[in-house]
Amino acid sequence: MISKQIVFISFLAFIFLSFSGVSQTEKELYEQGLKYKKQVNNKKMLVTFKKLVDMNPNNAEYLANLSFAFSKVGANLEDETVKLKYYAKAKKLAEKAKQIDDNNALAHYAYALALARENENASSKDKIANAKEIKVECERALALNPKEAGAYHIMGRWHRTFAGFGKAKTAMVNAFYGGKPEGGTYADAISNFKEAIKLEPWYMMHTYQLAVTYHEMGKDDLAKEYVLKAMKLPQTYEDAKKCYKECQALLEELN
Repeated sequence: MISKQIVFISFLAFIFLSFSGVSQTEKELYEQGLKYKKQVNNKKMLVTFKKLVDMNPNNAEYLANLSFAFSKVGANLEDETVKLKYYAKAKKLAEKAKQIDDNNALAHYAYALALARENENASSKDKIANAKEIKVECERALALNPKEAGAYHIMGRWHRTFAGFGKAKTAMVNAFYGGKPEGGTYADAISNFKEAIKLEPWYMMHTYQLAVTYHEMGKDDLAKEYVLKAMKLPQTYEDAKKCYKECQALLEELN
């Protein structure tokens, strides 16, 4: 009798440890994925969160992070056709994440990021049409998480784009929106880029885009100041190495 009890208890312990092991593995994998994200190691982040989504396809956090990774990896690809496939995949993943959990800030930001990336190759008409949705998604993301630096970055570009429109595009915007949309000024762009820098001072692209904004405004002294600041930031990740080349090109133009 005692022998049977021992066997039964041992069997229960085995089952418990087995399931604990699976759970711990998933937890460790998630922590590894977040570590890659912090390191801006987008390729490894993508692989890791792909595994997590395969393990749990209805986890909004996994889906949102995978979407983010697809957009980030896609941005560094050379082939434009492949890039668009990555952005389309990112948008689909973020859409599913939002459907599962509409209060997931990252899901809204990831969707805005994918749409903004797609917008880079869109026609002026499509850009204006998509801009409304991008703004809504970013505002939703920031309402849920005011520390989402990437959403501020996208909004910085959004405001700068509208601020730089000529008369023809401005007329198109007014027709689509039924009047000038709220914001859309260089002051709004600067404010958003500075907020992104405050949250992620190490991320070169925020500072570089602020320099670009000042250059568009004709404030080249400030543009030079910030592009030089950007070039002093760490280049320990692929995004920074690519951005550094853009900084060099801007500095050459400013000089």
